[in-house]
Amino acid sequence: MTASHGNPSGDDANYRISDAEREAAMASLGRAFSEGRLTIDEYDDRVQQVACAQTGTELLPLFDDLPASRTAGLPGQAPAKLYAGEEIDAAYQHGKKTRLGLLGLTTVGAAAGTIVWSAMIASPLPAVLLLLIPTVWLMLYVMKVGPDSWHVPSPQSVERQRLRELRSSEKLRAAERKAAEQERAAKQKILEEERLAELRLERKAQTEQLTSRAIGFMNKAFDPETMGLKKPGDKRGKKSGGNPYGGE
Repeated sequence: MTASHGNPSGDDANYRISDAEREAAMASLGRAFSEGRLTIDEYDDRVQQVACAQTGTELLPLFDDLPASRTAGLPGQAPAKLYAGEEIDAAYQHGKKTRLGLLGLTTVGAAAGTIVWSAMIASPLPAVLLLLIPTVWLMLYVMKVGPDSWHVPSPQSVERQRLRELRSSEKLRAAERKAAEQERAAKQKILEEERLAELRLERKAQTEQLTSRAIGFMNKAFDPETMGLKKPGDKRGKKSGGNPYGGE
């Protein structure tokens, strides 16, 4: 295989390939698939191998059974860009909106001009302005008057449409990331508040326990029985007769 498929050949086959060379190889596979040389399964399998390839030697076997192109992937030539059908259709719809806008403006202008002109002069001549509507329609949709981008999407218009979609998707991803970060921050705040509440309850329980122990210790420390003191009115230790000599 030669370098015509966007792959290094000869001594260059041992070098690591670039993204441009991968794109050129995928473009060559896409042309082979569109020509019926590859089935959809073969095309998908080879495209995946191209995406995973690191050196030119890994690309060479993928093109052994395909004819070399004389134009694709030549040195110094940018790889052909491939566009999805959705991207081409979106660019076509953009040009279609422009034509519909011009036709709509013509319709509104012709109708308004006919009404105003008819009010100024009593003549059917103003109705001629209504002929502008089919005339503009024929010019836009049959004669294809106007820039080519209005009728056939150009690579530039498709590329602009792709960039617009990329910007929109990037903004959407940024908004999703921001929302996810805010959600994580809110959950983290809730967890911190719950943890703080648990710590407060633990401290309160510990404080109550320490207070209870301190009160019990104080009561025990100042208990007369514990201190060896007699309570007021306690007559234990005296004789019943009151005789100091033990007589009755």
